Amino acid sequence: MTVPAYHPAPPPPAAPRPRRRWWLTGVVVTWALVLTGLGVWSVRNDPPTVPEQRDIAAALPVLQRATGVTLAAADAAGRVVTLGELSFDRDCALTPVREGVEATREITVRVQPGQVPGTLEAIARAMPAGYAAKARHNEARTRYGLRADAGEFVGVDTTADADATVFTLLVSTGCRPLADGVDLDPAPVAATEVPPAFTAALRALQPTAAEATASEVSCPNGGIARTVTADEVIAPADLGRALRGAVAGAVVVQSDPHMWAYRAGTVSVVVSDSEGRARVDATTGCR
Repeated sequence: MTVPAYHPAPPPPAAPRPRRRWWLTGVVVTWALVLTGLGVWSVRNDPPTVPEQRDIAAALPVLQRATGVTLAAADAAGRVVTLGELSFDRDCALTPVREGVEATREITVRVQPGQVPGTLEAIARAMPAGYAAKARHNEARTRYGLRADAGEFVGVDTTADADATVFTLLVSTGCRPLADGVDLDPAPVAATEVPPAFTAALRALQPTAAEATASEVSCPNGGIARTVTADEVIAPADLGRALRGAVAGAVVVQSDPHMWAYRAGTVSVVVSDSEGRARVDATTGCR
C-alpha cells in the first residue's frame, strides 16, 4: 500500500511590527510634570502638616507672638506673673539621624491657695478664640491643666495640683529643624529701664545698685511686656522685715520666710533668697 505524501504547512506570517505609542509616553511625561508642579506649589503655599516642615527660624515669630498673648491672658489683679527668657533645647531629634532644636518660653503665675482652677479657666477664656484654649481637670478634681494651640504647631500647656500656689505656662515650638542665623545661646540683655517697684524692692535689700537684665515680649496691643531681674543680691537676715516698706500698699499674693510675691499697682514683683543671695523680679505686663 502506498502511503500518501504529506507536505509541511507553511510558516505563519510574521506578526506586524507594533506601532510605538508615542501618545502614551507623552501622557506619562505630562502627568509627571503636573505632579511635580503641584508638589512645588504645595510646599510654597499649603500650611504645614507636621512640625518638621517649618524650621526653628520660621517657628520663632509664632512662639513670640503666642508668648505675648499668653502673658496678656495670665496677667490680672490678684496674680503675680514672671516672664522667662527665650531658651533652646538641642536634646531632641527629628529622626534617629537628624538633630533638631526646641524653643520655649515660660510664664510663671503665682496665686493664692485654692485659686488654680478658677485662674486656669479665666486664662483660657482670655485667650483668642483661634487658640481653642481649654482648661481641664481629672475626675477627682485634684489635678488641673490648660492647653492651647497657637498655630504652626506652637502650643501652650500647663498642669498643676488643685491646691498649688504656682504654675508655669510653657509656650513651645516642639522639635524643629535647625536653621542658619538663629542664636541658640542668646546672651542676657541689660535692662535699660526699670519700674519703680523694682527699684524699691532692690533698695530694701541693699543700698547699692545691682546689675539688672530684661526679658521682653511684644503684647497683642502693640506694647512691650518685660521682666527685669537682679540676682546675686546680698540677702538680708529677715526677708519679710527688709521688704516691709516696699510692700506697703501692695497686694501681697504670697509670703513666706524666703519668698514674697506681690503686686505694686500693675507691676508683679517676686523677691526670694537662698544661701545668702537674693533675687528680684519685676514684671510690667501688657495691661
